[in-house]
Amino acid sequence: MPLGRRLHGIALLAWLGPQYLACLTLTRHWRRPGRAWRRGLDRHGARMAAAYIRRHGGLLIKIGQFVATRPDLFPLTYVDACAPLRDQAPPRPWPIIAAALDEAYEGRTADRLARIEETALAAASFGQVHRAWLHDGTPVAVKVQYPDLAAAVATDLGVLRLALRLFSVALPGWPLAMIHDEIARTAREEQDYLHEGTAADRLRPVLEGAGLAVPTVVWEHTREKVLVTAFIAGETLARLDPATLPSDERRRIADTIIDGFLAMLLDVGFFHADPHGGNLIYERRDEAPARIWLIDFGMTAAMTPRESELYRRFLACLKRNDTDGMVDVLTSLGFVLPNADRARLRALAREVYDSLGHLNPRTFAGSLRQADLAAKINEFLRRVDGIVFPQHTLMLSRATSLIEGLCMDLVPSANVLDLIRPRLAKVSWRAQVRRVVEEVREVWQRLRSLPDRLEAAVKPPRRAHRELVPVLAALLLLAALQLDPSTARTVAAVAAGCAALCSLGRLR
Repeated sequence: MPLGRRLHGIALLAWLGPQYLACLTLTRHWRRPGRAWRRGLDRHGARMAAAYIRRHGGLLIKIGQFVATRPDLFPLTYVDACAPLRDQAPPRPWPIIAAALDEAYEGRTADRLARIEETALAAASFGQVHRAWLHDGTPVAVKVQYPDLAAAVATDLGVLRLALRLFSVALPGWPLAMIHDEIARTAREEQDYLHEGTAADRLRPVLEGAGLAVPTVVWEHTREKVLVTAFIAGETLARLDPATLPSDERRRIADTIIDGFLAMLLDVGFFHADPHGGNLIYERRDEAPARIWLIDFGMTAAMTPRESELYRRFLACLKRNDTDGMVDVLTSLGFVLPNADRARLRALAREVYDSLGHLNPRTFAGSLRQADLAAKINEFLRRVDGIVFPQHTLMLSRATSLIEGLCMDLVPSANVLDLIRPRLAKVSWRAQVRRVVEEVREVWQRLRSLPDRLEAAVKPPRRAHRELVPVLAALLLLAALQLDPSTARTVAAVAAGCAALCSLGRLR
């Protein structure tokens, strides 16, 4: 199978790659015939690529899902051809899944699971989910990885590397090798269900604070190729018809998804990179609002504290409609090298923001305005002398695109920026609380270490150490009186009082 898969991929590239390169050359000299050829080539290539993805599945499904969410980067014919891949892949026959379970549980599946349904609840690119019951009667969801996955992923990565090398001819300066490395990293992590369970546990507290629930992991029965979690009775957003919900409920769902993503991005710097409709479950409840669950934490990405802080600044600029500030933040993040034409980039950012920030996304998609902006962006990026993307950029782009697509389905009349802006006040409030807590912690640590530092500096006799306590109380009181009203002043005053009480106790 890997050989046929590889040959099919290479044949597809060999057929389409030279044609696109020739079309690019023709368009530079004869624009009208070149564009006509390009339109026909896009239609033909989209059909062939979608057929190849559906036939072989695996990592290709995820790449196709990404294409389906990025009409700003890919021709609309490719976006439309890959759109059906956003729901789910066809399930594998039960005997294959049963054999994979027996291998994971060393032939003792019956000791782990009392009963398991042979019909899959859902199927994805790397595995499928079945409903099962533990011996105590607890219903669980069992995710089983396909047994031939590793070889298929290795083949797909080889074809992807070859495709990116062809793209590098038309996109000089783009970090395509880094894109391959990032896809390879996430594919490797997604094949380890222990990593997925750990990521779910890590993100559960922050997501629950934002209104998104995460199923608990049953670690006793979880293995590298089998993940067992609590069973959630609900309907995925991919299968839910938004028209059946009231408008205020659809807006609540969109707000909850945005809040959860912002919390992951800004509070922990670690985020779920695959939030498509199939990974969000809508659970109806009789006497309470419906609960929204986020599942499948195999595809995640991390960023540094500095990057999280820069994204907070970016959102602050977004709230103020400050496009120049956005460009400065993106430059600090490393998207564009300092020697780029920043003035031209700012002008382009203002033009893009004015279009995306006020137009209905469904009206904008596929329009001449979108094509014109895309051409300007691509032309600018090609002229930039070196573009540097942070390591998490591809996964962040995927996650934001998927969330934007969900919000467009839930609230089609609103622009995604209009949905995000009201949520930024909550982000600012959390950031202020975090800064106060950090300030209190820093001041407290300095106060706790002050006696030791004084003793190390002065090294008084053991008895003289007791005499330093009232002196310390007086110093802290003077410091509190000198400071402006703030958290630091309050902490200094409280510490002065504690030191005074200690000195009275020692005098007695």
